[in-house]
Amino acid sequence: MRQSFPRKLVFLSSLVFAALLFGTSGYMLIEHWDFSDSLFMTVITLATIGYGETHNLSLDGRYFTIALIVFGTGVVGYGISSLTLMLFQGDLPLYLRRKKMEKLITRMRGHTIICGLSHTGRYALEELLGTQHQVVVIEKDETNTMLLQELDIPFIVGDASEDENLSAAGITHARALISCLSADADNAFVVVTAKSLNSKVLAVAKAENESSRKKLLAVGADNVVIPSHLGGMNMANIVAHPETLHFFEHLHHRYPNQFRAQVHVLDERWEGLPLECFLKDGFDGKAMVIALERSPGEVEFSPGPEIIMHSGESLLLISTQTPNT
Repeated sequence: MRQSFPRKLVFLSSLVFAALLFGTSGYMLIEHWDFSDSLFMTVITLATIGYGETHNLSLDGRYFTIALIVFGTGVVGYGISSLTLMLFQGDLPLYLRRKKMEKLITRMRGHTIICGLSHTGRYALEELLGTQHQVVVIEKDETNTMLLQELDIPFIVGDASEDENLSAAGITHARALISCLSADADNAFVVVTAKSLNSKVLAVAKAENESSRKKLLAVGADNVVIPSHLGGMNMANIVAHPETLHFFEHLHHRYPNQFRAQVHVLDERWEGLPLECFLKDGFDGKAMVIALERSPGEVEFSPGPEIIMHSGESLLLISTQTPNT
């Protein structure tokens, strides 16, 4: 699909060239004219200019000219009119925009790929854009890409499970992939394909039920979300803990696209250092640590700044800014 414009351009140009070649060759063979006279006669005939005959035509030459006018003029007219429409009314601007987008994607590093603009995919896209993440979308339905064009978001039109489309979206340099396709089997196939191209990419997939969640984890997904499960939990929390939700909603509206509850996995840089170093370097000290997970099942709540960190541990914190590191 990305090559449709070059193919059309080559096809239409070939039509015009073939008509010129046919006419020129015909006059050279029938009338024994040289190349320049034959080409000139072909051009003025196809263009219906009516300058007159370059040389006197034989009977066979006149019959050939009639055939050239009947068939060649239609071919050349169709080719030139189609080329004009392509170059000035849509195909060329779309092609240039597409090439510019492809160059932008090739320069991306550490971006996130969203597969499928379902309702879940749209919410994921909105959240990532709100936190200033670089995003590339792969969507099969071209009608759904109109929103992406308006927002100037890089996208690939095609099947997200195909190697070609994932490679075009920069999977080898992507940090994460979110698969939000409607069918769980499709999400599983996307995860398998993405992991085969980049084993280090963080693959997050959508599932419809617990059985699909286990299967997606088995094929390589790093995390699987069941939207109906999360929606049910939120609805229950609205009834059971309305004050807590009201407090977080107030903070979210007070700091739109800024207030975040974030989880950070500590790497080797923070091995043996106190917690205050992470907060100072990453958030200028403007963050509140809720919990520190030492290992699965071992959690320290409200750790002090003097707590020593270790690689692989996770921090749950609240901040109004993205980390500096």
